[in-house]
Amino acid sequence: MAFLVFYLMKSLFLILCFAFSFQCFGQELNEYRWKNRLIVLVSEESNAPKAKQQLKLLNQNNKDLLDRDIVLLQRGPGSQDLLQFSIAPNFQGILLIGKDGGLKLKKPFIVAPQKIFDSVDSMPMRRAEMRKMDKH
Repeated sequence: MAFLVFYLMKSLFLILCFAFSFQCFGQELNEYRWKNRLIVLVSEESNAPKAKQQLKLLNQNNKDLLDRDIVLLQRGPGSQDLLQFSIAPNFQGILLIGKDGGLKLKKPFIVAPQKIFDSVDSMPMRRAEMRKMDKH
């Protein structure tokens, strides 16, 4: 029962983070450093068809997102906090940003969630997290 409550609270947190990100485009990515990995959906409009399809695919894998401490954000290509990643003005796709703040994956829409999860699972920090979970 406690696990279910924890899982529901963590799910609610993820959903609220995503919903809040639509309202706070100026929020700095550094706030997530060392706490979360980020999947940033980069598109001119939050309701662009490919962005909506990508979001739907990701939301179908909510447990995988939670297990990997992934927060979903939406940004436009010209967002100030994405300048460090050299995003082309017309780029439409996803950015995977590691807990260290580094760009780990940059692909145009649509990216299979498993490809994203495989990228995360290959990261040294994630492998250490998985080993730590195996010990418990």
